[in-house]
Amino acid sequence: MARRTRYDDYPEDMFDKSRMSFGDHIEDLRKRLLKAVYALFACVLGSFLLDYVGEQLKIPYLGVGRPMVRVITEPAESQVKAFYERRNQRNQSRLLLTDPSAEEVNRVKAKYIKNDRDFTQLTPDEQLTLRSTPETLPVRIPVKALEVAVGLKAVNPEKTHIDVTLQTYPQYLHYLTTTGETYYGARQYMKTQSVQEGFMVYFKVTMLCSVILSSPIIFYQLWAFVSAGLYPHEKKYIHLYLPGSVILFLTGVVLCQFLVLPGAVKSLIGFNEWIELDPDLRMNEWLGFALLLPVVFGVSFQTPLVMFFITRTRLLTYKNFLSAWRYAVFILAVFAAVITPTPDLVTMLYLFVPMMGLYMLGVGVCYWFPPEVRTEGDDDEAQVAV
Repeated sequence: MARRTRYDDYPEDMFDKSRMSFGDHIEDLRKRLLKAVYALFACVLGSFLLDYVGEQLKIPYLGVGRPMVRVITEPAESQVKAFYERRNQRNQSRLLLTDPSAEEVNRVKAKYIKNDRDFTQLTPDEQLTLRSTPETLPVRIPVKALEVAVGLKAVNPEKTHIDVTLQTYPQYLHYLTTTGETYYGARQYMKTQSVQEGFMVYFKVTMLCSVILSSPIIFYQLWAFVSAGLYPHEKKYIHLYLPGSVILFLTGVVLCQFLVLPGAVKSLIGFNEWIELDPDLRMNEWLGFALLLPVVFGVSFQTPLVMFFITRTRLLTYKNFLSAWRYAVFILAVFAAVITPTPDLVTMLYLFVPMMGLYMLGVGVCYWFPPEVRTEGDDDEAQVAV
């Protein structure tokens, strides 16, 4: 049986060497915070320099802020791009040309103009007639290009261009233009609506990445300040629970970034496709959503660890958690609906389903690793399991 440690087992002068006055504590905290700030500033400066080097060397993924902006926007851009590709494929299936008479074309155009150019007011046959009507396209052809292509000399050497009028079909031009934009990446699907928005987005992402990069030093300085006043068994709790907490948090963040965000965007954009609206995503709004949701998932993935800690304190047992699963469904559903940054059902379900699975996993963990049985004579208030 594991031995339990009492607070009075430690010597009274345990903190004698580390005991400081209130002013000394404040000074120690100031020094450690300054070290953390210096580390953050060094990471920010290094991030800017690395982004500049990557841009100069034409290496897309060399840097910090610039590559992370692409990583953050990729789920939304890929789904919006797929949205327009699907629309373009549907338009391709309607590229069927007829040979309407002049009278039929004039009749359909008159109806189209009378209805304030509302294409939906036309019948399918009338729409096909309008799409099958060619439009004139003025073109200027260089004479030298014709001489090379045809192999004939121009009659008038002073004439450099020939003005001609072609007949073309607008639907084909639109289809080819959209296809070209897709193939060559000429169109960006994330937009800014102010002059400073692009800079602010880049700055926010760079600052966030710098905080993450400097977090080991920041956490170490905070831990060095706090740990001086902790008992050894209290430090052991930190060493025991912190790695599991970090792993669960990172698991939630990665799952959200690479699985939940693309799926949520695809489902939400599907409503645009259903009611025939064009998605026009703003960079700043998407950044708030894309940064907050992974953090929410990371925090929510702490559920098994919290349940394990509660059973260790003997407030509840795995039987209590298992018998209260109906209440857990309700509470987790309300939590997912409130904590997600958007009011839609899709994003809420993407959070609720994993959390419910983690709840049941927490029940299993509490069952497999029950708290140690106490012996008679143990002081409930003064004892802590080691």
